Amino acid sequence: MAHPSTRPLGIVHGYGFSGAGSNLWTRAVLRALAANGRDIHAVCQESRPERFDFVSEAWAVSASGERRATVAPRETPYPGRVTVHVPDLDVLPTYVRPSRPSEYVVYIPDLDDDRLAEYLARNERVLREVAAEHGIAGWAVNHTVMMAVAAARAHAAGGAPFAILPHGSAIEYVVKKEERSRAMAEDAAREASAVWALNGEMEGRIREVLAGVKGVEAKMDRMPVGTDTSVFRLVAREERAEAVERLIAAAGEARGRTAEQEAALRRRLAALPAEPTDADLQAALGTDDYPRSAPDAGLEAKLRAVDWDRATTVTFVGRLIAAKGVPALVMAFPLVAERHPEARLLVAGTGGLREAMEALAWALAHGRGDLVRQIVRLGGALEGEGGLDAEPFFAAQAFVDALDEEGAFDAYIRSASAALDPDWAVFTGFLDHAALGPLYGLADAGAFPSVVREASPLVVPESAAAGVMPVGPDIGGMGDSLRTLGEGLPEEARGLLLVRPEAEHRVRDLGARLADALDEPRRFAPDLRREAEARFDWRAIATRLADALDAMGGGVPGAPHGARHESR
Repeated sequence: MAHPSTRPLGIVHGYGFSGAGSNLWTRAVLRALAANGRDIHAVCQESRPERFDFVSEAWAVSASGERRATVAPRETPYPGRVTVHVPDLDVLPTYVRPSRPSEYVVYIPDLDDDRLAEYLARNERVLREVAAEHGIAGWAVNHTVMMAVAAARAHAAGGAPFAILPHGSAIEYVVKKEERSRAMAEDAAREASAVWALNGEMEGRIREVLAGVKGVEAKMDRMPVGTDTSVFRLVAREERAEAVERLIAAAGEARGRTAEQEAALRRRLAALPAEPTDADLQAALGTDDYPRSAPDAGLEAKLRAVDWDRATTVTFVGRLIAAKGVPALVMAFPLVAERHPEARLLVAGTGGLREAMEALAWALAHGRGDLVRQIVRLGGALEGEGGLDAEPFFAAQAFVDALDEEGAFDAYIRSASAALDPDWAVFTGFLDHAALGPLYGLADAGAFPSVVREASPLVVPESAAAGVMPVGPDIGGMGDSLRTLGEGLPEEARGLLLVRPEAEHRVRDLGARLADALDEPRRFAPDLRREAEARFDWRAIATRLADALDAMGGGVPGAPHGARHESR
């Protein structure tokens, strides 16, 4: 049953529940609110709400306002109820340009005013109708645009109050790049009752991007990111083979890249002459067509081939794009392998650099220094449309430049080919969140070397909840989250968390920190788990959010305005 003496709460999200980032935040908060006994209405674009055990019922809302049940009222394992409302849309505005042309999925700056206005109008109407019918105390709205704009217009027309929870992607890729979106974000913030920051990094970004909104500072509060610690557990080395089977089961039946496509890439790379042209390399990387948002077809074989009794493992989870810093991690791994020849890198994710990163891993293992230089130099151009302005991979390039100055590049390549097994990097393809628990169970350290100032990376609390040491740069939300985690860790553990952010330090620091973490695998696992439970568990965060929305709607008193989360 719903929480007594309180009105229903609202969550607004422009996308679905699957995947990472704000999708994961939404999914996790809805489940935690339901576990806390709350009645919640979510307005979003989840296409298959029946998949989620916290959804009690779901409705599709047509362009004319007609409603059709897509999930009939049902019992769930939770005392609270989540009702999902999905407005029918002609276009889905996004924060990054899609890799393939689409009439439906459109990068916001590419979207014309008329289609954007229709998108906002449909969402605004649903927000007003749901709030009026169910007495919503307040909405928590993800991102500064565009659903915050719809919520602001609904509130101005007599709808429920709302708070905005900015995430980094909308700010960095849209609001900062387009005046239309900046003006809309400012209008929404003026109408909002509160603007919540995930952490100190996001507070700074909010101040910068909403500097034109008078009084925004008084509206700001913290609403931190978290993790469902129950999804993760400490896995002993002798349990890793079993964790592999749990991961495979969680990955589902849909599959993406085939083993033959992976083998064909390696054959094309091996056939390249010395010092190939850029066109030759691009052709070798190929344009294989396969479902990108699915695990590899060879996932089972690749994972079962690892000697889990012997291997020490570093895991990367995230998009395979230049912004996530994957090239620096691949370049750092020979430094790890010099001390730990048994080390393996698990790369879980999809993105435009998938084939390029496989090629870089292959080139290092096979002593192809010419290809290493070429891939690093081409950089973002290998990512395709949407890369980091097609510039070289800046940290990897700085590392290569430093090696050249020292006359040590050839020695680095020789050491890499001697230390790295041909299958040292295991690419899994995309893994949904259900597979992350067993994935982290296979890891001794997690590497998250983002280039950009991420808002509040979920990989930090997830990794810690599994007892896996997270390593990342001391910038933005990554640095903020790692320092927050480190506050409760032993001093020796704190020294492993952070990498200096400057380009000239990143690769060597990554190699050193990861090698140090593998010296005593899982030594700090209990400490990491303890801190994750104390600082990042979703149910505590959901209680904080519910209190704030209750107070916004004039109901149960919430946390005093301006309070700060204790883990700051």
